[in-house]
Amino acid sequence: MAPIAALPEQWTELMTAREQRAHLVADITAIKTECDANHEARHVSECTTCFPKVLDRLYARYKDSTGGREWFSERSMVIPGLDTVISEAKAGKAKLSDIDVNIASEKEAWYRWVLRRHPEFLAVARTGKEKQVRDLLNDPDTTRDELVRAVGEAVGMPEHWSEDIDGFVEKYQARRGDEKALKELYIQQFFKDQATGETLPHAQKYLDMYEGDLSVKLEDVIGKIIAANKDDRSTQTKREEHKKRLDELRRAKTTFERDRAKAKNQTQGAQKSGIEEKLDHLPPCRTCSQQVDPDVYWPCALCMTMVQLGGAGDLTVYCSQECDDKGRLDHETEAHLCHAGESCVFFTDPKTSQQGGPESAKMCNECLDKKEATVYCTLTCAERHLPRHRRSVHGAEMEVDRIQDLVSPLHKVVEMTLSGEKVGADITFT
Repeated sequence: MAPIAALPEQWTELMTAREQRAHLVADITAIKTECDANHEARHVSECTTCFPKVLDRLYARYKDSTGGREWFSERSMVIPGLDTVISEAKAGKAKLSDIDVNIASEKEAWYRWVLRRHPEFLAVARTGKEKQVRDLLNDPDTTRDELVRAVGEAVGMPEHWSEDIDGFVEKYQARRGDEKALKELYIQQFFKDQATGETLPHAQKYLDMYEGDLSVKLEDVIGKIIAANKDDRSTQTKREEHKKRLDELRRAKTTFERDRAKAKNQTQGAQKSGIEEKLDHLPPCRTCSQQVDPDVYWPCALCMTMVQLGGAGDLTVYCSQECDDKGRLDHETEAHLCHAGESCVFFTDPKTSQQGGPESAKMCNECLDKKEATVYCTLTCAERHLPRHRRSVHGAEMEVDRIQDLVSPLHKVVEMTLSGEKVGADITFT
């Protein structure tokens, strides 16, 4: 696929089309005027002298267009198809309406081709209607008008978009040839809020790139945006899979009072334990680094579980739901990923990894006895990698059919720990 940077600015195509259309209308009007003055035909289409001139001029509009790149420039079949139907019209076997149908059909094919070749037009909109448009795109019975309307809804066309385009084209024509003036126009049009003049959200780094170097073209920036969007889409599935597998960590959200009550029960009659010490001295919010309210905070469920079990690790907490939403996945990806690492079935066997669900993660029971968290994303991953882990860490061999006795579902460990029940290798969760 050709890079988006290879495309001309779309408004220059629009101006070229309008200019060429105006020339065509003027030339055909001149032919009709001459025909009315010199021939007796009721209509130019009935004049054997002038009608071929009209057809030749119409054909030249597409075959000999030199005003700039247009929609048919990369459509190799437009000219041969038009040549055929115009030849038939000259022979009296086709009408002007047949030529219109031919051009409209080719333009619809071009429109579908553009959407398939450049899916970024829809992907960057992020309105959630991309699939609906693709379904229509793959339906040969969908008319061009229906498809254009659906695309407009998907990308969020403003109410007065046509007038806005006309106004922008006028501004462009007034600055045509002045690169500095055009760059300033583009900055105001594409990087700034039209109502407030403020830089649009997430646009600053692209504005810095574009504004700081006169040689950087707008299409260069568009190419960067599209590349960033592609990278985001390519990693989205992987991030969602990690999020799904670790989603059970959200199940055990607890309050400070409940955690403190449990810690006090465990240390009743004794000096403050390490558990209570950690609950009394909460770390800053992982996302924004602000101090959290000890009465209302959002803990990482697995970190809280291991603290309650007496593990050596620290708590990870968030000061608000917003910070929890922003920072939790990064924390889980950093601290609680599958113990198999790069050998995880998610990377080595994607088909098998798809069998996992939100409650599929397993924990090594022997590590739990030592107040440590060794997590595998699925039972399949545990079956493949727990034997090596047991040999290297616990000095024990195992038979594969014993796997159910040696691991516990992570979500049940979390739930039972935070509800005050006993957890350990002597308990098998099924």
